[in-house]
Amino acid sequence: MREHLNLVVAQRLWNAIAEGDAGSLREILAEKCVWRMHGSSPLAGAYVGADEILQFMARVGELTSDLSSDLIDIYTSDSGAILRYSVHAVRGIQSLDTEHLFLVRIAEGQILEASFAPIDQAKYDRFFTPQ
Repeated sequence: MREHLNLVVAQRLWNAIAEGDAGSLREILAEKCVWRMHGSSPLAGAYVGADEILQFMARVGELTSDLSSDLIDIYTSDSGAILRYSVHAVRGIQSLDTEHLFLVRIAEGQILEASFAPIDQAKYDRFFTPQ
């Protein structure tokens, strides 16, 4: 049985992020890809295009002293995918352990839009908001 194309794209996306592979990430992001981080933290907003998305990722790395994610599952359809994953992060004396949903719209093997939805948005916002 052949894997669904969007499953392959979602797995490539996850691997590129996990490995810090900017080149692979640029290959699968559509030119005008919109990357949304919801909430009220300083990271909230919409990032458009690979350069802004990579800057966003670098900023997350700068704000944390320890950051790890584990993929739990990927759900796919003909229009995209949902990645469910857990996150562990440390920032100063604070730590964050939560799950997220990563909703991705895919067409012709490219990520058109991505939206992050922490299961506990308030907890995520508190963690990334300076005290």
